Amino acid sequence: MDAGRLKDRVQSFFDEYDDLGVAVYAVLKDGEEDGPVKLDIEAAALNDLKALFLQSVREIVLDDEDLSVLNISSCDERLNALYVYDLEIPEGLGSLQAVIDEDNLPLLDLQDQQLGKIKALIVEIGNNAGQIVLYKTMAPINIFGRSSFFLKKSATRLEKLDDEFLRVSANFQLMRLDGELLVIDLSTIEKVFGFHDVIKGEAALGIASIEAAGLIENPDVLHELVDDVKYARKLTKVASSSPVIQKNIPSETVISFCRSFPALAGRIRFNENGDKVLLDTKVSKDLFINLLMDNYLTSELTELHYASVAKDSVDAETED
Repeated sequence: MDAGRLKDRVQSFFDEYDDLGVAVYAVLKDGEEDGPVKLDIEAAALNDLKALFLQSVREIVLDDEDLSVLNISSCDERLNALYVYDLEIPEGLGSLQAVIDEDNLPLLDLQDQQLGKIKALIVEIGNNAGQIVLYKTMAPINIFGRSSFFLKKSATRLEKLDDEFLRVSANFQLMRLDGELLVIDLSTIEKVFGFHDVIKGEAALGIASIEAAGLIENPDVLHELVDDVKYARKLTKVASSSPVIQKNIPSETVISFCRSFPALAGRIRFNENGDKVLLDTKVSKDLFINLLMDNYLTSELTELHYASVAKDSVDAETED
């Protein structure tokens, strides 16, 4: 899914706004294995929630003129980007699919369950033609229990609020649309859903491809980086989309480039024979991973040198 298609699909929901229904589900902290439960919410509040979340979707997708949509396995950390989750789906996200697959999920028993047990909300907006499903984590600060003392305004006086209540803001972290899972907030995925374990497995494939290419003298140092999610994501990207590895660039060409490109010369060292890269510093590891992603460029027009992560290929483009 590219940005243009995503914008078109989201716009179609606004074109049919009045025909859209909305349902809200809760994922409970101690009930994930049982699946999500539906929240019984009054109609007026549901309509307001629909407006609240669709406005947030509009701001994230339609109002962002510079929006990019990238696969999470090859994300380059550019700003204004959404990520298509193209890896193994963590178990913690099974509740999203459950909402899509099942129309008759059980209601949350408000007599039996405390609101403080809610871990996340799933908001489903749509009609028979399609649905947008949003995943929103609920921080403890948004759930107010009976242990606190709250007053609410009522006519000319303040009255005590005796029961639990939720504060629902418009932000969300994930969006499911047309079978694609889109990541809005990458940091949440990394912290909450066991994403690091998935990434570590994919990063191992990246390391294996680097070892097979025979470009570095000490590939074992790369294994030490996998526990750092930042490096693990970079190595995952190497596995899926390194131009240097995919095109089988010879090691002598890589070495020559390292010796001559201004950003690399003198900052990457080599083994005694001078035919392999030696990764002996944090800087050299960062530079080498960027090298594998072909992030160091020279303008044919000006002959100036650049480091760029946002490279949209034009090789396949033709004029109409």
